[in-house]
Amino acid sequence: MVWTYRVTAAARPRLIMRVAQIFDQQLVEIDRLEVVRGRGTTTLRVEIRCDEYLARRIHAKLYRMPDIQHAALANADDDVVSEGELPNPSAPESFDPLTPQP
Repeated sequence: MVWTYRVTAAARPRLIMRVAQIFDQQLVEIDRLEVVRGRGTTTLRVEIRCDEYLARRIHAKLYRMPDIQHAALANADDDVVSEGELPNPSAPESFDPLTPQP
């Protein structure tokens, strides 16, 4: 089953590495990783494929990490974390990341 984590954390050095290490310790490959950096916070969206027990175990490990402010878990059936949900506070409304910028 596909599971999606949405993690909000204080913007600190090596944050992404520490989050990725949790998945690596559980021998889970990350299918998708999105990072949005705001003022003082970083929002990560991580998508993996595993069973429910392992997904909830990883969720608990994320909550125990220092600097993590919130960690939400959803599966494909819940549809809680949807595409494009991660905000980019520094980008204007009409910003398209795929087009060349001046």
